Amino acid sequence: MSFYNTTHETGETLKESHRMAKTQEGRILNYFLTLGTPLSPSRVLDGMNLNCPLTSIRRAITNLTLARKLIKTDEYSVGMYGKREHLWRLRTEEDRANPEQFTLFEGGRE
Repeated sequence: MSFYNTTHETGETLKESHRMAKTQEGRILNYFLTLGTPLSPSRVLDGMNLNCPLTSIRRAITNLTLARKLIKTDEYSVGMYGKREHLWRLRTEEDRANPEQFTLFEGGRE
C-alpha cells in the first residue's frame, strides 16, 4: 500500500492521494538508482528538493523496502534534526542470493 488513509479520504481525493504516493515512490527509487549510494530519508528529501514532509519520504522508503527494492543498512548519518538516521541502499542480485544476512528490517528478508 502506497498511501495510508489515516485522514479517511474518499472518492477522487483518495484516488489522487494513492497516485501521488506511488509516483513519489518511483521518483525516490530512481534517485537511489541515479546516485547508487546508501541514503537516509533526510538526504533523499534534501537532495530531491521535494515539497513534502519527511514522514512521506520515510513512508515511501519503508514501502520500497517491503517491496524488496531497498535494504535498510546498519549504517547511520546525521539527519536534518541532528539525530542519527539509518541509511538504505538498493537491493542487488547478491542480496537476493543471500537473504539471511539482513535482519534489521523485516522487509529486508526474502
